[in-house]
Amino acid sequence: MKTLPFFLALCLYFQIERSLQDCAWDTCHEIDPDPDVITAHLIPHTHDDLGWIKTVDQYYWGGIFSFAETGFLWRWYTSNGDYERHQLQKLVKNGQIELIGGGWVQNDEATSHYVDIIDQMTLGLQRLDQIFGDCGKPVSGWQIDPFGHSREMANIYAQMGYSSLYFARIHYLDKELRLNNKTLEFNWSASDDLGTQIFTGAFFNDNYGPPEGFCFDSLCGDDPIMDNVDLEGYNVKQKVNAFAEHIKKQAAHQKTNQVMLLMGSDFQYTNANSWYVNLDKLIKHMKTYSAEKIRVIYSTPACYTKAVQSRSPKLFVKNDDFFPYASGKHSYWTGFFTSRPAFKGMIRQASSMLQLAKQLDVIADLGPEDESDLNILREASALVQHHDAVTGTAKENVTRDYEKQLARGMSEVESVINDFMSAMNPNGVGPKLVICPLLNETICKPISNLDEFSIVIFNSHGRYYNGTIRIPYSQKTATVRDANKNVIESQVVETFKIDQLKNGDRALYEIHVLVKVPPLGYTTITVSKGNRTPHVQSKNKKKADAKVEIQNEHLIAGFDAQGYLSYVTEKATNKKRSIRQEFFYYEGIDSKDDQPSGAYIFRPKTQQPIAFTSKIALEVVTGGITNEVRQKVNPWISQQIRLPKGKNYLEFEWIVGPIPKETKNPITKEFITRYITDVQSKTVSFTDSNGRQVMKRFFDSFDYMDTDTEPIAGNYYPITSFGYIKDSNDQFSLITDRAQGMMAVDGVVEIMLHRRCFYDDHFGVEEALDEPGKDGNGLVAMGKHIVLFTDVKASAVQLRPLLSENFHQPNLFTNLDILSFKPLLLGANKQKGSSRSAVSKTGSFTIRPSEILTFEIEVERK
Repeated sequence: MKTLPFFLALCLYFQIERSLQDCAWDTCHEIDPDPDVITAHLIPHTHDDLGWIKTVDQYYWGGIFSFAETGFLWRWYTSNGDYERHQLQKLVKNGQIELIGGGWVQNDEATSHYVDIIDQMTLGLQRLDQIFGDCGKPVSGWQIDPFGHSREMANIYAQMGYSSLYFARIHYLDKELRLNNKTLEFNWSASDDLGTQIFTGAFFNDNYGPPEGFCFDSLCGDDPIMDNVDLEGYNVKQKVNAFAEHIKKQAAHQKTNQVMLLMGSDFQYTNANSWYVNLDKLIKHMKTYSAEKIRVIYSTPACYTKAVQSRSPKLFVKNDDFFPYASGKHSYWTGFFTSRPAFKGMIRQASSMLQLAKQLDVIADLGPEDESDLNILREASALVQHHDAVTGTAKENVTRDYEKQLARGMSEVESVINDFMSAMNPNGVGPKLVICPLLNETICKPISNLDEFSIVIFNSHGRYYNGTIRIPYSQKTATVRDANKNVIESQVVETFKIDQLKNGDRALYEIHVLVKVPPLGYTTITVSKGNRTPHVQSKNKKKADAKVEIQNEHLIAGFDAQGYLSYVTEKATNKKRSIRQEFFYYEGIDSKDDQPSGAYIFRPKTQQPIAFTSKIALEVVTGGITNEVRQKVNPWISQQIRLPKGKNYLEFEWIVGPIPKETKNPITKEFITRYITDVQSKTVSFTDSNGRQVMKRFFDSFDYMDTDTEPIAGNYYPITSFGYIKDSNDQFSLITDRAQGMMAVDGVVEIMLHRRCFYDDHFGVEEALDEPGKDGNGLVAMGKHIVLFTDVKASAVQLRPLLSENFHQPNLFTNLDILSFKPLLLGANKQKGSSRSAVSKTGSFTIRPSEILTFEIEVERK
């Protein structure tokens, strides 16, 4: 008898092994055919945050693992021996444990970008597949704690093949309507373009915990079920009757006779035996003592979904989303859209670095050591998508830990970048590329004392990047050359000197260089001291009441006598559009007893913000590349309004903070900017859904919204990347570089930039949102808006490429040894017939060392 080849035998083994698996959704209880019998599905679960009040490491106690957040499960799995691992695998593969959610974390849905959501879901699902195989692929989305829910998140779950999605938090008035209309469960139409749909359920309780009186964890104070008549405290009949009453009450608000009961909550099942002993008693005694036609079973979300769908209920179809979320009349969870703006910006920067590193790892096939370095950033970036991380709703020390993990991950990527350069240039001298994480502050310590150095600019997008980069420099003049030693146009300007950024490491000057970087490629420029570029004076201060204009090839921007932007003229059509941009602030409710503004909640004292009335001091910078107006609004706000070379939009680089704090009885302040336009938008505006879809918003128009109580906070919506307003002819669009909160009505777009709150808002974090900043006086946040006017018909064609380009900006690395790149920069050492091949998951391509500077890759996208 011939033996099977080894690889065939191995494949056959895995096929048999997988076929013997009985996943949880394949081992569900049979459905009771009697329509009068209520089936109560007990769902034992625990919700373990990867950071919130404590850091992720402090939360991890060796014996706990969470099945909704793979990050904790992975920690448990890698910290235990083979026996414990095999026991867990057995429980999953025989259907006793169902994995739900599946992401590395339970991500936020208002402030996470869809690319980062997909990345963190991919990381979690890959690890589950690695451990459990087919049964490790969840079929139930489990977003039980995020503060509102996005249509794009539902779309992602639907596209990934999930059969259901469950969550807890929806607007309290929406909840009332759904209870009355029996629409807690519905079909969510998740995308108009793709036609995706997913069965969705909102929980009956206002939380994700058990019915009142039935929490049997060691963290709870509820009485256990005593079924021994000889012992004091015998209560089995009382417990059974109370449980039956809750089940009937819940069933009365549902379309079917199937009821989901969540038996668990935050950080529970530290003593699982206590839970299961009491749940076993409930199941047993419900049969004995209850006269009601109620069946109680252990179940899972997948089995519950099957049971509901078996009844073929006619379900409501939802087409929008669940923002804003409010838990009470004065508790609108719209502050977290902006909370901790600097941290939100750092998350976006790390995301850009991660995408680049993943691409380079695939292109050069770098190997396990670099994969290990890359995983550090993968896990850190996934971690901060958590619904108490990117939201800015964790304690200060926990946020510092998140930042530390991101910084470590980005630092590890340096070695990946350098190994890539070495792999692509095997005959060159080893590169010494380093990251300058504080470029936005005009700080790059590695080159601060160098007159000559090179910069490598990486572009992770699939199209050319044509734009301006800014490099800190110590000299008044500079010569900039491309990889072929040709002098290229550049402009040296004085650094914007403001008291908000007092740092001795800030460079005195910036070099502005227009670069063209190929798709999925990089280019190199060399900077040396010289007089080829004239030093442009930035101290051209505006005279009182003088007219100020700046312009580029496409636009003219004019400023009024007070220093405010007042109009933009399109040169091609000579069309002049009115626009005024100002800064304001809201004073937040400050109270230990009432509902104050805090990390989660936005609650202003009045419905009109307070204007900053001081006259703006202006400086004007003009040149061949950069034309900008620098505004000093007051000690807490500065800004650069720029017309980039060759672009048809304006850039607003804002610097806000430190928000002042009074010595006694400090007042919460929430800083905003308003763009006041002549667009006749009325009550309609548009915001993105996780940077992908577009959601139509209506000011103060939802039937269930009690906006009379909070008309400002109740009309704030999250923007992850962009928002816009329009009328029949014109569209005004705004692109952000991080998640923020937006409100718009009657041609005015309002964006919250920064907030400093001095009272806890009573939702668990137990700490005021009072970021100390570097010196303890308060955080200074820096960010950018891109704004543009377009014809409505052409808006999508212009907006979408800008969104992609702005989401992940080019990554700049400084080269500390300029000689190491000379062979590459000159295209030297070309070896005929020599090439390096790289194969990616989506195609293959060949890269020749001498051509690496400008390689273009055509990859089939599936």
